[in-house]
Amino acid sequence: MTTQTSFEITAYAKKQYNASGPINFDVSKNYIRALMVIASADGELAQEELDWLVEEQQMLGVPSDLIEEHILKFDGENADIEELLGGIHYDFPGNFRRGMLYQAIKMSRADGVYHEKEKAAVARAAEILGVERNIVVSLESLVEIEESADRLRLAIFETDV
Repeated sequence: MTTQTSFEITAYAKKQYNASGPINFDVSKNYIRALMVIASADGELAQEELDWLVEEQQMLGVPSDLIEEHILKFDGENADIEELLGGIHYDFPGNFRRGMLYQAIKMSRADGVYHEKEKAAVARAAEILGVERNIVVSLESLVEIEESADRLRLAIFETDV
């Protein structure tokens, strides 16, 4: 395991989320774990959801050992979402709370199903983070639009959709 206390973010993180670094390991750990708790609210963490999270975190610049220890070895069944989200703070120019909910929605939908329990977990996380309901609905709609645009692009390129 690395002895560093923070890591630098990537160009992808800057472009996708307007993020700046460095990112504290402990903050990242709780953020990642909160995403996992939300996406597993339906009773399981589907492989597609886990794959989405690992890939996204790699593109953001999260070190491999942090991913292995805090994603692949984390059992979030009894985790307390309020504890994970309490006091979490990123020094991003953008609104990390909205970004986190966006990622939670993307991850929860990665298996092709946005289960009502996952949706309720997103709503609960939004409440804890102080994000208004209309923003959550907007984020859910944004993710749906992005998925539709991806399918459209693939159809135009005559690939399997």
